Amino acid sequence: MTDKDAGPGTFPAAIDYERMYRGEELSPGVAIQRPPWDIGRPQPLLVEFEQRGRIHDDVLDVGCGPGDNAIYLASLGYRVIGLDVAATAIGAARSRAAKQGVPVSFETADATLLVGHDGRFYTVVSSALLHCLTPEQRRAHVAALTRVIKPGGRLIQFCFTTTDCAELYAPYPISEETLRSTFAPPNWSITMLRPDRLTVEPDETMSERFARIGFRPELDDQGALLLPVLVLEAQRI
Repeated sequence: MTDKDAGPGTFPAAIDYERMYRGEELSPGVAIQRPPWDIGRPQPLLVEFEQRGRIHDDVLDVGCGPGDNAIYLASLGYRVIGLDVAATAIGAARSRAAKQGVPVSFETADATLLVGHDGRFYTVVSSALLHCLTPEQRRAHVAALTRVIKPGGRLIQFCFTTTDCAELYAPYPISEETLRSTFAPPNWSITMLRPDRLTVEPDETMSERFARIGFRPELDDQGALLLPVLVLEAQRI
C-alpha cells in the first residue's frame, strides 16, 4: 500500500478522539467504551525496547493516550513528556501518573505540528499512532518528528500493517514499503524494521466486528488480543 492507495477500509477513517475518550457516539449508534490501545499497562513491545537499552535521555511519547507508556518510562527515571490531541486522554494520563506518584509532563498537542519542541528529544516513542493518520497528516507528522528529534536520536514506532483483516481495526494500515520510503535518507536511517504483534483490549464493537467474519487473533497470557504491527526503529541523521 502506498499513499495513493491508502484508504479507510471498514474501520472509521475520521475519528473525533476527544469524543471517543469521553465514550460519546462517533456516529449514530457507534461508540467505543474504551480505546483498544488502553490496556491498563505499558505496551509489552515498549518494555522490550527499554530492557534492551534502546531508550535514552529525554523522551517524547507522541499520541500518548491515557499515558501508561509514558508513566512506565518516567517510573524508571527518564524525563518524559506525553502529548495527545485529546484533552480527555491527557486528563486521564495526569490522573494515572498522580495516583502512581510518577512525575510526567502531559500536554495536549497536534501530532502533525509538535510546536515548541524543536531539537528537544533523543528518543521518541510512538505506539498505535501512525496508522491513524491520513497520508497528508502522516507526511506532516514525519516532518514534525524530523524537527523535534536531535541528530543521532531515534524513533521507536509501532503501527498496524497491511494484512487481510487490517481494515477491521486500523484506519490507514501501513506497509513496509511505505515505512522504508518515509524514513529514508537524508533525514532518517532505519536501524530495525520487523513484524511483531501489538497488545490490545477490544471493546464490544471491535469484538463483534471480528466475530462477523470469523477473525480470531492470538491472545496473550492475560487474554488480550495480539494484532500484527510493523516495529520500526529509525535514527535521525
